[in-house]
Amino acid sequence: MHYILGLGSNLDPTKHVPLMLHALFELAPTLRVGRIIETAPLAVAGPPFLNGVVSLISDRSPQELKAYCNQIEHELGRDRSDPASKVKSRTADLDILLVLSDPTSLLSIEQLPSEPYVRPILLELLTYLGIAIDGAHVGPELPPGVELWLGGMAIGRLPCTISKTECA
Repeated sequence: MHYILGLGSNLDPTKHVPLMLHALFELAPTLRVGRIIETAPLAVAGPPFLNGVVSLISDRSPQELKAYCNQIEHELGRDRSDPASKVKSRTADLDILLVLSDPTSLLSIEQLPSEPYVRPILLELLTYLGIAIDGAHVGPELPPGVELWLGGMAIGRLPCTISKTECA
């Protein structure tokens, strides 16, 4: 199954975003990572977020993948059992944005999340992946990507493909 995940952090994000990506290598040896941008928090009090999107292929079901994402969040210090966890700053936030059983099919813009911190970078990653979106239009120019280091590779400025062996 082809998955597109959203990831974010606003507590020591330059440390936690690469840690999330390293953990995702346990599911897939190759990740396609979109631009990583700094965004103002929405409905969360705290510092700005680093948000990104990542594409991976895994044989896990969506439920198994979500459980694994929650495990990563927990290992990085997020307490989802806290009733206020959705409005608190967080070290890690991993969400399934899209499940693509046939990545060659045409997607509709209505199928994409509408949040302003994710839609533009998601559209850019989908274009990078060669996935067509019906009804998509070029929006405002994206902010510069934030450069982060994963192993010896710089990521975050533009979409890129990374492998577990390159980033070890």
